Amino acid sequence: MAYSQALPFTLRRSSDAMSSSEFSTTTETAHGLLRLEGESLVIQWRLARKTDRFGAASMETDEELEAVREVVVPLSGVAGALVRRDWWRWFTGPRIVLRASDLQAFEAVTGEDGLRLGHPAEIVLKLRRADVLAAEEFAAELELAVAHRSFGGPAGSTGMPRAETEPSRRLPAPDFDESDSKPDSSGDEA
Repeated sequence: MAYSQALPFTLRRSSDAMSSSEFSTTTETAHGLLRLEGESLVIQWRLARKTDRFGAASMETDEELEAVREVVVPLSGVAGALVRRDWWRWFTGPRIVLRASDLQAFEAVTGEDGLRLGHPAEIVLKLRRADVLAAEEFAAELELAVAHRSFGGPAGSTGMPRAETEPSRRLPAPDFDESDSKPDSSGDEA
């Protein structure tokens, strides 16, 4: 079984700054994709940054679009994934949570050069409501790939023993005399 699931996600954050002469709001939106490829989890994203500056007599907007970034995380550094749909957050939509088994596994994503997320062992990404079934399938396939890897098999294998390619060799049947298997026909019964 080859794992080839892909799942889109978004991540949005904003910050405000105020000085004596201006007020600015910066909004960063990351549009990304999670993908399973063999023995690794691929995380890609593109960051769009919009900065609005309001001064006493002026207003300006700057927009930046960064290049696509990609981080490949080996499955040995991934502990699993789950989809959260909290009832009190019905208006924010579902989220996928990726858990690391090694703090360095997600460093390129959560660190200063990446998406600058809060916890280095957990990535929480927002999903569209329409993608919730795809997210549950992605999380299940990721869990399955991690489980196969933890049991020593390659991530793309099914974990089932292979069927024999050669026909089985049977031992020859023992030779016996047919007269031994027939009832005695002499008519002497005790």
